[in-house]
Amino acid sequence: MLEIEYIVEDAGWAGCRINNGETVTECDVSYLHDTLLELAQSALKIQNRNDASVVFMSEPGEHKLILNRINETDIDFELRWYSDWASWGMYDENDFEIMQSGKTTVAKYINQIRNLMLKIMDEIGTELYKEKWVSHEFPIAEFNQLK
Repeated sequence: MLEIEYIVEDAGWAGCRINNGETVTECDVSYLHDTLLELAQSALKIQNRNDASVVFMSEPGEHKLILNRINETDIDFELRWYSDWASWGMYDENDFEIMQSGKTTVAKYINQIRNLMLKIMDEIGTELYKEKWVSHEFPIAEFNQLK
């Protein structure tokens, strides 16, 4: 099981909750990284039978969700915590703490990301998203592919 909640807050921040059915990890997500775009791209990669990852950048540190497609229907995942920005090369990529791991299905993951994006569109739309997220546009092309 993998549940992801993603809530766009004010002034370049989002809140995220990741739940594997046993552990809930809460993340503050900074506008310095385009996490919503990566979530959408990860769903498209999984749909196309590829592995994917998503960075949830905080200040400092970051969580990284690793998704491995293991067969036609299933995904293994691991949520890692880095004390600094490994995605920007400021921290050793091999120095992390595993926060969670587990399995989910391809269909559940893709539908979850699609629904998360639909909720953002319904609640704030593309213009307010850009205002709140400062450096990044709402990933409309990826959203349309997931619809």
